[in-house]
Amino acid sequence: MMSRPALLRNLGTKILALAIAILVWFVFSAQQRERLSERTYRIPLSVANVPAQALIASPLPPTIEVRLRGPFTALRELDPGKLEAVIDLTGAPPGEKIYRLDPEDINVPQQVEVIAIAPSEIRVALDATAEKTLPIAARLTGAPAPGYEVGQVLVEPPVARLLGPNSALSRMTSAQTDPVSIADRAADFSVPATVIADDPGVRVKEGQVVTVTVRLRPVAPAQPSPAPVRKGPGR
Repeated sequence: MMSRPALLRNLGTKILALAIAILVWFVFSAQQRERLSERTYRIPLSVANVPAQALIASPLPPTIEVRLRGPFTALRELDPGKLEAVIDLTGAPPGEKIYRLDPEDINVPQQVEVIAIAPSEIRVALDATAEKTLPIAARLTGAPAPGYEVGQVLVEPPVARLLGPNSALSRMTSAQTDPVSIADRAADFSVPATVIADDPGVRVKEGQVVTVTVRLRPVAPAQPSPAPVRKGPGR
């Protein structure tokens, strides 16, 4: 029996390998031929590896804008919710520093290119962590009913424990509640309120929820001015 020529040996396997090679070439070449597109996204900005016993004392933009370029299909299928820009603070010393955002800081797919970032530089100030106990002041808004005025404002508990950057806490002399309206009030009342911290990096550690009691009183009537004393003739 004559042996089959070498070319015809394992013919089925060779045909399958050829078909796979043609398919791979076709897919790759199709990707190469696909038109490029550009699209702009707004993505969150995150900070990683903040040093122990340190806090960020500067305001940071919650999002940044990136301009991406890549195959039309890749951009169309891109999920913006999975994109993120990251600033790595590993080994960062206390103080202020400008961090530049590079394309490598954006987690885009391999076939997508980052061509623009705005803002491209972020100012980050690191400060030592501190704690401070401060008196709480109620933030009143509005005006009571005609004929009444605020007689006394009580906050219970009267103090709050705050945690935050040392430089920010050193400037603070009190903590304030969220607004408490006294508009058109004509009687004493008590309401719950939340102590808020407006400075970047500062948060309320203890005493965040308080009770504000406002006591009103009638406005005292104005006392008439005494009539001037007229001197008689010869006096």
